[in-house]
Amino acid sequence: MQKSLVVFLIAFTSVVSSFAQPNILFIESDDQSNQAVGAFGHPEMKTPNIDRIADAGVSFTSAYNMGCWSPAVCVPSRTMLFYGKYLWDSQKITKDNAPKAMPELLKEAGYSTYMTGKWHAWGKPVAQLFDSLGSIQPGQLKTYNSPEGHITDVTGREAVSFIENYQDDAPYFLYVAFNAPHVPRQTEQKYYDMYPTDEIGLPPSVVEGPLNPNIEYNYTNAPLSKKTMRNRVQQNSAMVTHMDDRIGDILDALKASGEYENTIIVFMSDHGISFGENGVAGKVCLYEPSVTAPLIIKAPGLPKNKSISNRVYLQDIYPTLLDFLDVSKPDHVVFESLLPQIEDGNGARESVYLAMFDSQRGIISDNKKLIVYPKSGDRELYDLEKDPWETQNLIDKRKFKRTETELFKELQVWQQQVGDAVPLEER
Repeated sequence: MQKSLVVFLIAFTSVVSSFAQPNILFIESDDQSNQAVGAFGHPEMKTPNIDRIADAGVSFTSAYNMGCWSPAVCVPSRTMLFYGKYLWDSQKITKDNAPKAMPELLKEAGYSTYMTGKWHAWGKPVAQLFDSLGSIQPGQLKTYNSPEGHITDVTGREAVSFIENYQDDAPYFLYVAFNAPHVPRQTEQKYYDMYPTDEIGLPPSVVEGPLNPNIEYNYTNAPLSKKTMRNRVQQNSAMVTHMDDRIGDILDALKASGEYENTIIVFMSDHGISFGENGVAGKVCLYEPSVTAPLIIKAPGLPKNKSISNRVYLQDIYPTLLDFLDVSKPDHVVFESLLPQIEDGNGARESVYLAMFDSQRGIISDNKKLIVYPKSGDRELYDLEKDPWETQNLIDKRKFKRTETELFKELQVWQQQVGDAVPLEER
C-alpha cells in the first residue's frame, strides 16, 4: 500500500502541476442529510447540480460530524471545520486563543479569500478570517425573504458575481455557505410542488407513537406523526432543490470563466437531520440521518464518479485541502487527510467517536455501532451493515455481548484521546 500511495501522489502532483495553482470553491449547506442528495442513492431528490459535482469527483457516503456541545449543532461542526480541532478542544476556542483557521492558512499560501452566506462558528470574527465578504447571514434566519430577495438567491448571486468579476492573478478560496435547507423552510411554491406529500416515503425507523426519551432536543409534539414528518420532508426537499438551482448557477459561472478544470470543488453539509427516525425530529442525536452528511470533492487529478463508504469525519476535508496544495498541516489540526483513502480505499480509521453534550456517546467500528446514554444508563447496539436504519437494538442479545464490551472499551480510549471527561458506567 505504501508504494502504491507514493505512486499515486507523484501522479497527482504531476497532474496538479500541469495547471496553475487551483482555485477552491467550497460550498456548505446547513442541516442536509445524505437522504437529500440524489447521487447518494435517492433518485426522488432533484439535485442535478450537486449530482454534477459527484459525477466529476469523489463522494464520501459515510461522513460524520463528531458531535456537539450546543443545540445549534452547526456551531461545533463549523468550529471544528475551520480550526481542525476535535470536539472538546474546539469548545475551548475563543477569539483570543483561536489558532490559525483554514482561510488564514490559505491566505499564507497565496490565496485570495472571499465568503458569502451563513457564518456560525466560534473563534475569530469572520471579517478577520477572509480578505473580503459578501452578505453575511446569521445562524438562524427569521425569514428567508429579504429586500434583496430570497436569501438562497442572494448567496448564490454573490458567489456568481465574485467568479465573474475576479481579476486577481492569485488563486481564490470562495466559501459559499447557504443557510438552506435550515428552518424556516420557506421557498417558492414550484419547489414544494416537486415533492407531493402523498408520494413521500418514510424509512422503516419512522414509527408513530412516543418520542425518544433519551433525546432532549426533540422538535415536535408527541405522539410522533408521520403526516407531520412527510410535510417536513417535503419542505426540506424543496429547500434543497432551490439551493441546487443556485449551485448550478455557480458551476455555470465557473465554467464560463474558464476556471472549472483548475478548481477544487467541495460540497458538504455541516450535519444531517432526522424526520422521525428513531423517534427523533431534529438533529441533536447520534442516529445516522442526523450525524452523517454529504461530503463530495472534485479536483484536478482525482477520480471521477467514485464513491467511498469508509467512515470519515466531515472536518477531514480541511487537512485534505492542505494535502492537495502541499501546505504543511499545523500541529493543532488533528483531523486526517482523505487522500490515502481516495487512492485505494486504505487508511480508514478503525473507529469513529461521536458525542452530544454530556448525554450521548457513540462509537462505530467494523459496522457495529454502540450508543450510550450516560444519564439514563440506556444503551443501543446496531449492525449498520444489516440494519442501516437502526431499527433492531441488539444490546440484550447474548451473542453480541462481546461486541458491546469491545466497543465500550474503544469508546473509553477515544474519551481519553479527545479529553472527554463524562464518566461511563460499566454494564
